[in-house]
Amino acid sequence: MLTLADKKYLTDNFATKKEFVGLNGDVEGLQKDVTELKVESTLLQQTVQRLEQGMERTEGKIDKVLNKLDKFVGKVADLEQENKMGAVTLRRHGIQIHELATATGTAISE
Repeated sequence: MLTLADKKYLTDNFATKKEFVGLNGDVEGLQKDVTELKVESTLLQQTVQRLEQGMERTEGKIDKVLNKLDKFVGKVADLEQENKMGAVTLRRHGIQIHELATATGTAISE
């Protein structure tokens, strides 16, 4: 049999039924919180996946734009080179015309 001292020791050092009922409610609340966190985590992962997919599509579009710009820059460089060569040729032809006109005594209007 338990003595009064034993009962006092047990009640002082161990939880009672009432305290366990309160703890049970707290545990159930924690379980609900954990479940909500899992749902929010899943939603967050889905959002991150959608963002990553959007970034991949954007990167693909940027690559296409950069390729078109590279082609355009190449064409502009070709035109610049062609213009320089045309200017050199035009200058050379002008000199030849003046020399020919001087040699033949022909007057050239400016």
